[in-house]
Amino acid sequence: MSSSDSLNQKTWKRFKRNGSAMVGLVIILLCLILAVFAYQIAPDGTPDANEQVLELETHPPGFKTDFVKVKRQNSAQEKLGFLNHFFFGTPVNYSLVPVVKTTEKGDSVQCTLYKGLHFQGEEKTFAKADLDSENGLVISKKYILGTDRFGRDILSRLIIGVRVSLFVGLIAVLISLVIGVFLGALAGYFRGWVDEGIMWLINVFWAIPTLLLAMGLYVGVGGLIESKLLLIFIAVGLTMWVDVARLVRGQFILLREMEFVTASSSLGYSHMRTIFIHILPNAMGPIIVVACSNFANAILVESGLSFIGLGIQPPAPSWGGMLNEYRDFIDSSKAFLALAPGLAIMILVLAFNLVGNGLRDALDVKGKTS
Repeated sequence: MSSSDSLNQKTWKRFKRNGSAMVGLVIILLCLILAVFAYQIAPDGTPDANEQVLELETHPPGFKTDFVKVKRQNSAQEKLGFLNHFFFGTPVNYSLVPVVKTTEKGDSVQCTLYKGLHFQGEEKTFAKADLDSENGLVISKKYILGTDRFGRDILSRLIIGVRVSLFVGLIAVLISLVIGVFLGALAGYFRGWVDEGIMWLINVFWAIPTLLLAMGLYVGVGGLIESKLLLIFIAVGLTMWVDVARLVRGQFILLREMEFVTASSSLGYSHMRTIFIHILPNAMGPIIVVACSNFANAILVESGLSFIGLGIQPPAPSWGGMLNEYRDFIDSSKAFLALAPGLAIMILVLAFNLVGNGLRDALDVKGKTS
């Protein structure tokens, strides 16, 4: 490592030497790509990946079948802009009908319908005018992770569900940072009665279990806020500022005794300038580490709320909601229904924890010199 390297360059080099942290970073970056391009990557690009084929209820991973697309009656295709299609999916004006075999006869198509793994096929004839043949009369689809009890593609719902986890984590961490940094900075800088009052508030919140506090906030103000997603942001964010405030307070108690703080006061700078321009940048290392840890905690809290039915409401996909919906299948041959969202939560939380540990070492918060 060159002595001429900047502090950021030295930090990045130390971080890159941590193999597990780099693995976590790659996982997070992949999840970010999935979140942004969810509807372009997911096999089911309809809104909320909610294309239901009831005949395919709880089919195993790797199942493949053919379909004909039957036009829906009186359903004109709604014209939406590019951004709407990109971020919210593309509605379709047809229904997928699974088939075993098709035979074209003039202006009609005779089909042997697929009715399920343990049911005999049924013969039915469709007029070609009633079928959507834009991509051919028959299309094939493979369900890599299987289907849920409504015949929806589990992989597509997992991909789109990553948006909820990352978005809730991001907004909740921002809320916790704004509140925690402000209160922690005031407590550590001014001390005295300001410190005592803020510490009393911290101890009150500290005594309440995180999930219980989030549930209380969710239930208490749920009638006042229509958007459930916004409500989750507030509930999760208000449960996580305590860790940030305690850390920032401790950093400010140490840094306020430094010579540069004395020099700032001697030059007549205001308290707010001293706090946010001079002291806070010197405490950013530990704050970044705890923010990364809180991101993982926010994902768990959101999943917990969805698991008990207080999170994102169906049909919008949420990993916690999917886990709750299929927890009864965990000891059956259809355990994949619950294992898929459970593993997704575990991997993403682990990735953030690995990155947090890597940042802790790379940012030299313990005073290491190498």
